[in-house]
Amino acid sequence: MSIEMISPSPETVLRRIDMIIAELQGLRQAVQVMSTQQQSGLTQQLYGALGQGSWDEYDLDLDSSWQRFEQCVDQL
Repeated sequence: MSIEMISPSPETVLRRIDMIIAELQGLRQAVQVMSTQQQSGLTQQLYGALGQGSWDEYDLDLDSSWQRFEQCVDQL
């Protein structure tokens, strides 16, 4: 009992290739949009943390903790 492989026509193969290309282009666009959104989100977060605010919001206790840490490191 032999089983013959049926090869698809060139038109069928070309249609399948076109479908794969279209799907890959869609995926590429989705990844680009996601990465752009993440980058701009991170930029906005950093800008918000560093570029806005007032000295009234500055935590002097936290700063003194870092100064103590720096002194301990210097002693090592």
